[in-house]
Amino acid sequence: MRVRTQKAIAFVLVFSLVLGLLVSILALASRAADAHAELARSVPRPGQAVGGLIDRVEMEFRDPIRPHGSNGVALQYPDGTRSLAAITVDRHLVRGRFDPLAESGRYRVVWELLDQSDGDWATEEFEFTYDSAAEPPEWLPASAAEGSAGRGGFSGAAVAMAVIAPLAAALAAWIFWPRRRRAARARVPRSARVDKPG
Repeated sequence: MRVRTQKAIAFVLVFSLVLGLLVSILALASRAADAHAELARSVPRPGQAVGGLIDRVEMEFRDPIRPHGSNGVALQYPDGTRSLAAITVDRHLVRGRFDPLAESGRYRVVWELLDQSDGDWATEEFEFTYDSAAEPPEWLPASAAEGSAGRGGFSGAAVAMAVIAPLAAALAAWIFWPRRRRAARARVPRSARVDKPG
């Protein structure tokens, strides 16, 4: 009876781990599906302090952006006023050009873009700081149009599978294997386990 109870507990533990893995994968997949026009990288970066000639913002997205007349990128100045940037869309890369910055302070970039993969609109924003004494940024390479920042990585689901599945297997082996050996040893008569003198 005790062995059956232990096996039942072990089964529940392993089943819970596998179920948790499946739930994590589904949650990650759902989150990825909801991430319309997800920003992979930008120049300036969110929160970055930049100097030099800043007359544009460059943004690379994980999915291609569909050219559309209603796509928009706006720059909000430290005094709260906003101006629309002249934008160009090159697959994953979006550039918004504006007059060179002259006033130090915090600037906000706001965009509304059409995601080519699902046809949904996305509106997001981030802030950066302009300081004439700060280092100028390194602008994105031409390869950003191909979506280079989204290649060669691992998805969240793959990471979850790589971590949780071996843990579940190890736990199952730890639970079942030693108990099987002890159970097999217990079934052998004691006289057979004692070396008899020759």
